Amino acid sequence: MMFAPDLVGPSELIAEQLLKHAAFREVDEVAFALPFTFTAADYAQILTDTATRLGPALGWHPAR
Repeated sequence: MMFAPDLVGPSELIAEQLLKHAAFREVDEVAFALPFTFTAADYAQILTDTATRLGPALGWHPAR
């Protein structure tokens, strides 16, 4: 298991930073952790952005 530095910003910037990371390019699975102090609306926005922007920018697409 490897821990990366915190990445904060728009999905496009986070994807760019992750894709530059040699170890990230080699893994089959990744886990993202969020602080416990966010509001429900914050979590909903982050999860929506992850599914609709960050995931696709990293090459992920939902199973069909």
